[in-house]
Amino acid sequence: MLATKIIQYMKAKNYVVFSGEKNFNIVYVEGMNEDSTLNNDTPNQFNDRRIIIEFVDGIPKIINHWQATTEPGNYYTYNPMNPAGAARIAFGQYQAWKVGIHGNSEPHEALVQFLPITVHRDFNKDFKRTGDKLDTGLFGVNQHWGYDAPIANIKNTSAGCLVGRRREGHREFMQLVKSDLRYQNSEDYIFYTTVIAGDDLIKS
Repeated sequence: MLATKIIQYMKAKNYVVFSGEKNFNIVYVEGMNEDSTLNNDTPNQFNDRRIIIEFVDGIPKIINHWQATTEPGNYYTYNPMNPAGAARIAFGQYQAWKVGIHGNSEPHEALVQFLPITVHRDFNKDFKRTGDKLDTGLFGVNQHWGYDAPIANIKNTSAGCLVGRRREGHREFMQLVKSDLRYQNSEDYIFYTTVIAGDDLIKS
């Protein structure tokens, strides 16, 4: 099962795994389809998965999952907000996000970056991390919705954020996230998120 494979992968990487009731593990798998098969991770497409895993009776279960992107699309790759290049989050695990508001034209509840993360700077605009310089800091890499953009066109919905394609799915995501007991105990809780390369997960 995918949930078990993801948790085994996280443990092998010495990432933090939460096994308590209503202690959710937020995971993005890059280049993976809804049926858990890999895709070509074609640039400028919503071809990644946003996944929430919870341990139920000691067994990891996928509570829900959605179409997403972990990468910027064409628009911000070719027109980066930072002269060093568009941000592409480095694979790994970060504790960096709080519940907050994302966006100006259509403000909505999201997980907003609060602590530093590491990104690759795609200066050569090749849509790859290979050889790109690392940059650590606060970049506004939020977990928000993708404004129902087409599957095959990210448009300007991501400059490097972790984006769920559909508004409806994102609302489901946020409802689950906010039901996490740690957030229920304190609205200042800082969420962990793990970002995994699909091909690395499968070969492991």
